[in-house]
Amino acid sequence: MSDERVPSPSNPADDWKMWLVVNPATWLMPILFSLLVLGIAIHFYVFSIPGMGWTLAS
Repeated sequence: MSDERVPSPSNPADDWKMWLVVNPATWLMPILFSLLVLGIAIHFYVFSIPGMGWTLAS
């Protein structure tokens, strides 16, 4: 085994490195669109249950 140690991050000086992986310019819109699709799918499912839509329950 090697005696070399991985240097610990020096926050906040090394915070910019996280944004190389989690870049909002790349991931924000796909995440928001997937949340929109998920929300629409949940609403379609809930409104398909009898008595849960806008029609009056008999």
